[in-house]
Amino acid sequence: MSKGLTDATFTMDLRAQRHWDWKVAFYLYGAGTSAGLIFLEVVLRGLEKIDEQTALTGMWIGLLLALASLAFLFNHLGPGARWLFFYVFRKPRSSWIARGSIIVTVLVILRVLLLLPTLPGLENLPWGEGTVGGAVLRGAVVVFAAAFMAYSGLVLSSWNSIPFWNTPLLPTLYVGFSFLAGMAALPMIKLVLGGTDALIGSGELFWPPLMALLFLNGFLLWLYMAGMSTGTLPARESVRRLIRGEHRKSFWFGIVAIGLVLPAGLVALAMSGGLGSDPVTAAVLFIGCGAVQVGSFMLRNDFLRVGVYGYPV
Repeated sequence: MSKGLTDATFTMDLRAQRHWDWKVAFYLYGAGTSAGLIFLEVVLRGLEKIDEQTALTGMWIGLLLALASLAFLFNHLGPGARWLFFYVFRKPRSSWIARGSIIVTVLVILRVLLLLPTLPGLENLPWGEGTVGGAVLRGAVVVFAAAFMAYSGLVLSSWNSIPFWNTPLLPTLYVGFSFLAGMAALPMIKLVLGGTDALIGSGELFWPPLMALLFLNGFLLWLYMAGMSTGTLPARESVRRLIRGEHRKSFWFGIVAIGLVLPAGLVALAMSGGLGSDPVTAAVLFIGCGAVQVGSFMLRNDFLRVGVYGYPV
């Protein structure tokens, strides 16, 4: 006589996860980009490479992007669970979700504290720019921003059931693309605040590191795909789905062409002076930096979609 789950089937199909969708991908993109932006904004402002207005705007954009990404994540939890979000703070010793929730909460609080002295009537708070308290607070923001950039990759890489994610290269790749998207956001902010002249005049600050990050992340992506293509069968299946399967268009067109190749070409022309210095040039560079944001989101989205479970399922 049979006992147990006699109706349950044992499947040998390689199935991709379906629970984490584009909302989680936007959370990963928004959280990483906001952390990268705030990290670069604090460091560059401390080195006096960018002006106070650009730094302040970057701080506000980073805060709003982080809050928007969290809203997408809580919406993904569903109508019942989204109002019980405080449960995610439990068990930080054993749960990456709890650790990440604590990191992002502290980071948001630190950002708000940094912004308070910029509001009318609060200019005399003891942690404004140029004070010892402000320097300590900004140092803490840099530490938590770096931790949060790594977190999104760490939480995925801890999933042993999905070999394509289960590698130390994933946090490295996510940190790289977080810096890339944050660096690409700064010229866009500069153009909006100061116009064409301000953007062109800041070219020596923005374009060399942006070009370096584009090449670095292109290399990291190639290294990741090369490593996974020689891994276990589920990992190889994830690679196949990305480069030759149903997600090949979004990978080659969205991540590689739009997110890396197009911006690299435009930045190279800007560095060589081939684009000139008129408003059309500034608009083209703005589009190139926006393309980086598209590619950064597509990377998270595609990597989630091709997360194939290993055996058994």
